Amino acid sequence: MISDPAARRFVMWTGVFLGLLTFAWLFPGLDDVGIAWDEPYYFDSSRRIQEWEARVLTGPDRAHQFTQDVVRETFNWRRYWNPHPPAYKLAMSATEAAFGRWTGEVVGFRVAPLAFFSLLVAGVTLLAGLTWGRAAGLGAGLSLLLMPRVVGHAHIGATDTPTAAAWFLASVGLALYVVEGRRRFLALGAAGLGLALATKFTGYLIPLAMLLWMIAYGRSRRAVAGAVLWGLGGLVVAWALNPLMWHDPVAETVRLFRDSLARDEVIPIATYYMGRVWGYRVPGHHVVVMTLITVPLSILVLAGWGAAAIARRWEDRPVGGLCLSQVLFFTALMAAPGSPNHDGVRLWLPMFPFVALLAGRGFGSLIRVTGSRIGQARRLLASLVLGALFFLPPYLQTIHVAPFYLSYYNELIGGVRGAAKAGMETTYWLDAVTPAFLDRVGEVLPPGARLSAWPNAEHYEWLQLNGMLREDIVVTERMPAEYFLLVARKASFRPYHWRIYENVRPELAVELDGVELVGLYEWEPDEAVEPDSEDP
Repeated sequence: MISDPAARRFVMWTGVFLGLLTFAWLFPGLDDVGIAWDEPYYFDSSRRIQEWEARVLTGPDRAHQFTQDVVRETFNWRRYWNPHPPAYKLAMSATEAAFGRWTGEVVGFRVAPLAFFSLLVAGVTLLAGLTWGRAAGLGAGLSLLLMPRVVGHAHIGATDTPTAAAWFLASVGLALYVVEGRRRFLALGAAGLGLALATKFTGYLIPLAMLLWMIAYGRSRRAVAGAVLWGLGGLVVAWALNPLMWHDPVAETVRLFRDSLARDEVIPIATYYMGRVWGYRVPGHHVVVMTLITVPLSILVLAGWGAAAIARRWEDRPVGGLCLSQVLFFTALMAAPGSPNHDGVRLWLPMFPFVALLAGRGFGSLIRVTGSRIGQARRLLASLVLGALFFLPPYLQTIHVAPFYLSYYNELIGGVRGAAKAGMETTYWLDAVTPAFLDRVGEVLPPGARLSAWPNAEHYEWLQLNGMLREDIVVTERMPAEYFLLVARKASFRPYHWRIYENVRPELAVELDGVELVGLYEWEPDEAVEPDSEDP
């Protein structure tokens, strides 16, 4: 950790600034992103939590609200589609209650993941800056802020961004306690672990991810004792944040493990990758390839430079080793047979803050190397030039793809056009069905129009119930219909979807760089295709 007080103050204020900048930059666009596939379940569950909280605060029989039956009815709602612990939904219910009356309900719910992401950017900036210097801190924060896929998930009210933030806090807190010996780091780490455990099953993998690092850097009595306290403290926090564990924590934990480890049997989600549809299991190289083509190229270069710098300098390795071990853990985990890899890079989102830290280390090293070869007067100018060289392209790319952040691909594959030609999934989570597109659909469809939607017609029924799609439209998954709305999630395509997508011009379309993400097609009755007549 840097010891110069002035440098520490600079890093602290830089972290605060980037965190606030993140929130201020992304907040106006929270409602530009379409409602993602999982959000209706999470929003409805958050509403139920709000109703329960109101009964607890003002109801006549408050004690009854804490009984096992009421708690399960509130927090275990639609477990088949909504199996995750409720901490992130508690956060969304709180931000919607605080801001929803001014921002609208959807934005109110989405303030929670954006707040988590803003804190995560600030945390990455602080860690890199205090460890490797001011340039490294600024570079790490900007690297995370300018990863379009990560930015996209910060707009979506789901488990992924809160899990990434909690994972970062849990692992960094424990690592800093081992290195520095300060109890506040241990407390923060335990809080992060508990939040992760109370948000998603993925949190239970954090101790495994930390095991390799502990073997290398935590072989002291203090480190082992700290790890035990970290784990126990995390369990206590998880119990406090998850009402489902209040009555029978062991049974609830068993249910969570059972539901999560059997997802391939319950919901075997397919993946479109390299021109073919894979079942629940994809090739082991999927995680590496997808990471290399969805992180901006300049940030990948900096991360590679940072990894090399860490390998050369022993004093970098406790924190640098944490970054490398986390990246290796997620790569091995996602490459393991049976690991879920669907939905782009979403399932290994907690890895990207550590990629950003490596990029920050690389940027700091590059600034030092350059500064050592030129005069003092030119160092600031050189730093500004290097900053523009490495961070202006991803900034422009992030602006360009908005609000279709989850469709971003980098220069290595030729952007979204190159990805489409290479057989990669260009959209998957219904986020491309934006409010602006739904408004245009409402303008085009006549009263009482029959609209076939694929995939997930139930999603559009929810949009109708919540005032985002005209309520007179009759939504169905079956053809024939006067209109057909097709989201280009190719993993879900049947043969007739491919024929429509490749051969028919849509009435309306959502496109990114000429690649169709969503299309609305109008059909004459004799042109309609009955799927069941020829497709299984």
